Amino acid sequence: MSTAWYVLDANHRRTAEANLRLALEVNGKEVHRLARENFRHLTQVFTEFPCMAGIRRENFRRYVEPQGVEHLVRSLERGRGVLILTGHLGNWEWMAYAAPYFLPARLHMVARPLRPPLLNRWVTGLRERSGNRVIAKQHALLHALKALKKNEMVGFLLDQNAGKKTGIWAPFFGVDVLTHKTLAHIALRTGAPVHPVFNHRMDDGRYHIHIGPEIPPPCTGSLEEKVAAMTAAFNRILEDHIRTFPDQWYWVHRRFRRFRARTVSAELS
Repeated sequence: MSTAWYVLDANHRRTAEANLRLALEVNGKEVHRLARENFRHLTQVFTEFPCMAGIRRENFRRYVEPQGVEHLVRSLERGRGVLILTGHLGNWEWMAYAAPYFLPARLHMVARPLRPPLLNRWVTGLRERSGNRVIAKQHALLHALKALKKNEMVGFLLDQNAGKKTGIWAPFFGVDVLTHKTLAHIALRTGAPVHPVFNHRMDDGRYHIHIGPEIPPPCTGSLEEKVAAMTAAFNRILEDHIRTFPDQWYWVHRRFRRFRARTVSAELS
């Protein structure tokens, strides 16, 4: 199935290969090899999506292996809630779905509604089946603040395109890309700690979930400067995880459709 997708879907194949060339500076056979591995991985992630309904409290370790839960526990003891920095790496759906079975507070995930609405209702219903709540992207700020007041957790997948109104130019793989600034704004406004949480597929088919310590907020500068510095730090962490597992990121997304190389604006066709 993954081979057919790679061969027949020229648009996503070209996007993935262009992204790989720009971000990882690879060419020739290595580009095609990584792209094929990526299509294989994403095909498995998509086919695994309905299977997450079988993940339960008593068997979740058959699917995921979390590490670093103590970081979130300590932060939740401060009573300001927790913000999660993550991205489309590994199997982000399984990682979020299993969270209620090993984390001490409810997780809210910010997501863009899918089309058609019938598909969105089905996907949202499945995502929330384990106890999570999905926050529609257009209502992220209000609902995130409400969740943090309840000392709950809010997750942001920060690795996709932002618009000029909602984004800020921040470094990512050697160029500047428009990155959502909401996560940094909420963190600075509320004092809620931000933790990186990522996962990758292991050799046995399970996913290792790595929960990192709090990302320290900037101490100096104006609000705009702090938002810029914090967002840049988020992108550095994202980039590090992607470089470690380059076949397991969502390269088919046009993340570099708009980018700035030094002082020059450019576009990937």
